[in-house]
Amino acid sequence: MKYKFIAFACATFWVTIKLAVADDALTLDEYFVAALKRSEVVAIQSELIRQAEERYHQANSTLLPTVNASASYTWQDPTPAGEFSTSISPNRQSLAKISATQPLFRGFREFAGLRQTKALLGAQNEDYLNARIQLFKDVAQNFFNILSIQQDLQNLEEEIKQNVERESELKDRARIGRSRSSETLSVQSTIGTLRAQVEQLRGQLQNAREAFTFLSGLTSSATLNDSESLPSSLAPLEEYLARLNLRPDIKAAQTRVNAAQENVSVARGAHWPSLDLNANRYLARTGNLKDVTWDVQLALTVPIYSGGLLQSKVNEALSQRTQAELSASQVTRQAEQEIRSLYQNIIFDQTQLQALEKATAAAKDNYAAQRREYRLGLVTNLDVLQALTAFQENQRALDRARYTAKLDYAKLQAATVERKIVLEAAGP
Repeated sequence: MKYKFIAFACATFWVTIKLAVADDALTLDEYFVAALKRSEVVAIQSELIRQAEERYHQANSTLLPTVNASASYTWQDPTPAGEFSTSISPNRQSLAKISATQPLFRGFREFAGLRQTKALLGAQNEDYLNARIQLFKDVAQNFFNILSIQQDLQNLEEEIKQNVERESELKDRARIGRSRSSETLSVQSTIGTLRAQVEQLRGQLQNAREAFTFLSGLTSSATLNDSESLPSSLAPLEEYLARLNLRPDIKAAQTRVNAAQENVSVARGAHWPSLDLNANRYLARTGNLKDVTWDVQLALTVPIYSGGLLQSKVNEALSQRTQAELSASQVTRQAEQEIRSLYQNIIFDQTQLQALEKATAAAKDNYAAQRREYRLGLVTNLDVLQALTAFQENQRALDRARYTAKLDYAKLQAATVERKIVLEAAGP
């Protein structure tokens, strides 16, 4: 735990220094490190690890002897005058002793309990790593959402600019009688619609920026740097599925199955006899045993009947083990489904990108051709506007698809534990 904290602090310090000495835009990884410092969820998981470590120490203490010191002073009702007392104890009794108890045998349940708490500590560590992965996914979602909206705004501003140029051209043509005034009004209507879309996107961008500040603790005006790239081709799906057992959520679930099995051993161990070694060292004592300064006792306890309590606890532990196995199976199936889904999404993203790149290039050429032919009187203004709209819509769809593909790939890297930044600061 100490090494994890030191490594995380070093990574956070490195990002802080880098931001302080240079006005560089935040990359996705730098954003994630800033969010780690801010996240209460990850911090809570860190505290849960500390609690699990203490429970392990508590379980380990059951194997060690316990030593206690005790002292007492007793006042006893004195014998009335003239009566004969048969008591062997004086009226004033003092006792001071040091007692030690060493468990010798408890049906091996103390060892099973130690293994159980150690397994639960391991599961808590995996939960911590899984919380980091979930945080990375949230950060990536917000990161690419902001970039996508910003790019969409740029595309809309460019479309407005082209329509304004179109409006100016139509006004000039209308003055010499080569264009109708209704054509100018049509362009003005389009410009108004586009500006309304701009305002809508600005509201969405503001919300996304607020989420950015919430996650990272940085100012909402921070610039983001899209340094992410898409692979030219994906590895076979089987290679990604082969990394399932590296996922912290699956490892945590499997470790909890082991802990549940150890809990069964703890419950069954209660059916066994218990053997303890007790020792007392008397520092002060009164009565006829005042000269006895120590004693040692070997105590054997054999459980015979407890109203079915012990067997009920065994049955409960068996049920909890079955529950843990079912949970592990569910987590594994969900993880496999997530990887398959993300993998297929990326394949569809790449296919869509290729189609949109061709469609955007064709739409751009078509718009240029429509403008030339309009000047020659071969097409109408409506044809030109439709060509411009088609070109800009394809361009916007292409940019959105590109950011969606990058987001899906970042999530796939996190889901298959390939994104090193997600786990490296947590390692020893």
